[in-house]
Amino acid sequence: MKTRIFYSLLATITLFVSTVNAQVLIYDLALDKTGRSVNYTFFDSGYLVVDLAASTFSSVIVLTDPNTFRYYQTAGLVSGSYETMLDYSGYNHAVMYGISSGADNAALQVIGDIESNSNIGGEQRSILAKKLQGYFMASGAQVDAITGNSTTSNSTTRAFEYGYAGFSKATAIYNIKLTKQANNEGYGSAAALNLVGQILANRGVPGYTPTPTPTPTPTP
Repeated sequence: MKTRIFYSLLATITLFVSTVNAQVLIYDLALDKTGRSVNYTFFDSGYLVVDLAASTFSSVIVLTDPNTFRYYQTAGLVSGSYETMLDYSGYNHAVMYGISSGADNAALQVIGDIESNSNIGGEQRSILAKKLQGYFMASGAQVDAITGNSTTSNSTTRAFEYGYAGFSKATAIYNIKLTKQANNEGYGSAAALNLVGQILANRGVPGYTPTPTPTPTPTP
């Protein structure tokens, strides 16, 4: 009995040390619009990068303007905490919750069952959830500015941006290949975010930009 307890304690200590030494986890993020929305057409997909030592995550979100078919990627649009928690039955879960820090209002929460103690690269192992699900929400106020390309009924020249608000179902899928690549290279979270940004750039997605102004510009 003592031997069994000893080995159980040793396994727990080993898992704890491995998790502390681990660096990053990378997830593919899918966003699917759901529920009521206003002009909510930008948010397409992206990546989530977890910093295990800091218990935080950040993101690269791909935004698509459906009117011009241009693509945009926004670094760190949402970032926040990554934590594991037990439910009442003792089952372990991973939870990511984050909000935006800029002018746009955005929030993400995804939850998944921890079901794997995996080699994540760099001779490191970590407990992790292979799939997390939840919701993403975002909104931005309608803005108008005097420019010269749109004329109102009283002959005032103004250009208008659409406001937008809406919700998406969010699904994060563990990307074992990118995670191992990042950890084999010894990347921290900032370098891992640059890695996924470079991958997007190689696919023809432009670099980090603000949330796009949709076109065509409406005339009131």
